[in-house]
Amino acid sequence: MKKVIFSAAAFMLASTFSFAGTPETKENAKPEANTSSAQIYHYVSNSTAPGAYANTGNWQPGPSPFDDCGTAENRPCEMTANDASDLSSKLSGKSNAQVLAITDSNRP
Repeated sequence: MKKVIFSAAAFMLASTFSFAGTPETKENAKPEANTSSAQIYHYVSNSTAPGAYANTGNWQPGPSPFDDCGTAENRPCEMTANDASDLSSKLSGKSNAQVLAITDSNRP
């Protein structure tokens, strides 16, 4: 009788551990953030013309914090993107107001 109870307990224990970490639970896990490839881009233009903030030619990669954000008009200062292509996709088709809403920091 002890053998039967021991065998049943061992089976239940083995079953419990065999289902831990199944592919279904691993699929639902949050992916780890890959921050090592992120770059900070700075708005380096003085232009406030419509569409200027979405022009990738007005952004340059550089260190953060950026010492030259200035205090002029409400303009973007810094934005994080993985690379130039990622920056372009984030800015594409956006108005100046929409770009201001998604940047990491703005000039006051």
